[in-house]
Amino acid sequence: MCFSASVSFAASALLLPAGAYSLRLALQHNPGYLALAAIPLAFGVQQACEGLVWLGLAARSPAEVRLGACGFLAFAYWFWLFWAPWAVAIAEANPLVRRVGWSLGVLGFAYGALLYLPLVLQPSWLTVQVVHHAIEYDTRLLFDPWFSQEAERMVYALIILIPFALASSHALKGFGATILLSAIASHWLLHQVFVSVWCFFAALLSLLLIFICQAAPQGAAETGK
Repeated sequence: MCFSASVSFAASALLLPAGAYSLRLALQHNPGYLALAAIPLAFGVQQACEGLVWLGLAARSPAEVRLGACGFLAFAYWFWLFWAPWAVAIAEANPLVRRVGWSLGVLGFAYGALLYLPLVLQPSWLTVQVVHHAIEYDTRLLFDPWFSQEAERMVYALIILIPFALASSHALKGFGATILLSAIASHWLLHQVFVSVWCFFAALLSLLLIFICQAAPQGAAETGK
């Protein structure tokens, strides 16, 4: 697969209006799903940031590349780690699942800050290049002296996916499973450019949330009944 600025901007152009539509559906069917409905919109902004990276690389503009990369990684390394668990918690009726979602979101916020903020404060910790027709974000992370990046990715995935696995909604369980499968495929097929590729496929899969929001139970969050 060949990625490019046009692919990233096309994905963004698809996701932004789709996200607006999913927000409208959530408002109509169940406001508790608003945080989930916002996910395609956020992915649209993230893909636009990666489009900026592509443009910066083509123009050999380090400032443009860094601006786009910091925007992209703000989502990839920080935002999703707290937004995804909290979005499930907000939509969930089961008190135990809500507590797990909120707790993992707090953990994700702290973990994401430790992953992302050093990259902003230490520019040398982030380099960007094209590998296998995709963008490689080569990062030095705060935890690297103690853990492999595979272990760091495992912690990342667990924080995001556990709330979906525990959700009362079978649709949300299924959505979490598709995200997991996309992560496994991205890691197996394109390990070196995993961050870019997984975020791209997760962005496209987020369109499934339109159907989930449309089918959301009216009024209170779903109880699993």
